[in-house]
Amino acid sequence: MIEIDGSYGEGGGQILRTALTLSAIENKPFEMFNIRVGRKKPGLAAQHLQCVKAMAQICNAEVSGARVGSLSLRFLPGEIEHGDYCFEIGTAGSISLVLQTILLPLSLAYGPSSITIGGGTHVPFSPCFHYLKEQWLYYLKKIGLDAKIEMVRAGFYPKGGGEINVSIKHVGNVNPLTLMERGRLVRLRGISAIGNLDLSIAERQREQALKRLSKINIIPEIDVVPMTAFASGTMLLLVCEFENSRSCYFSLGAIGKRAEKVADEACEGLEHFLETKGVIDEHLADQIILPLSLANDTSRFITPEITQHLLTNAEIIRLFSNTKIDIKGNIGEEGEVIIG
Repeated sequence: MIEIDGSYGEGGGQILRTALTLSAIENKPFEMFNIRVGRKKPGLAAQHLQCVKAMAQICNAEVSGARVGSLSLRFLPGEIEHGDYCFEIGTAGSISLVLQTILLPLSLAYGPSSITIGGGTHVPFSPCFHYLKEQWLYYLKKIGLDAKIEMVRAGFYPKGGGEINVSIKHVGNVNPLTLMERGRLVRLRGISAIGNLDLSIAERQREQALKRLSKINIIPEIDVVPMTAFASGTMLLLVCEFENSRSCYFSLGAIGKRAEKVADEACEGLEHFLETKGVIDEHLADQIILPLSLANDTSRFITPEITQHLLTNAEIIRLFSNTKIDIKGNIGEEGEVIIG
């Protein structure tokens, strides 16, 4: 039984999600205490609970402590089963975080799976649907995984109501990844999207991004896109394609937040990245080390910023695996990550 202090490092839900993923794959039980104890609302929230329930269903686990607000959880995994699954978070809880928890175990199961997940597709403090499709899945495919995701309906905070469909094929192995130089900039493209709002808001986001990025001599191709959505919301996402890699930054709208501010936030992330030698963005860095810890050889890449999320996730992975993870650099600065 692996014991995990849920208050370790950044003390958020990523600790639980990583533990669930590796517990199922490695068939190692764990007990977690102090779950999100430092948060405004400590314990399991609805989206964390759905991650637990989804994984328990997929790997036939025995679970205790699975309820909203619980500060502790005991998880004893069984055998992973591929198949057709449907999960409903019931709030604007992040669909993306549930998918990131279960995709890797189902990829390694002995057969294909299809999943429908309902909840929030574009909500704060999690990767939005478009980030998953443009960045996360792009890199998962580079390391050998095979999955497709489609959005039926966008779900913005606080109402949610979104839905995605996912198809996952079985893979035998995870391949390593070495990316030490991004190469020259080939293309910068983007999506300025709205749901249940006037298209002029998306056009303002686009114009502000064009204006801002023109100051650093970059002219992106940004599509203005209306999305089918349960509630109103906006998003601007930028995808920077290089010879050897790509990076992705986005920002979400909110009540009282001007369209220009949404564009500025996405541009600020990209501008910071371009000032470094980073190869993939700092958000993907803490997400990709989990599948790379299962690869059959050493992986290494440069991140524009070593985050507490990255350090925390690395430590949880070490609890379940003998894989060595070496992170060179100081928190808040660019650095090198070596896995294996």
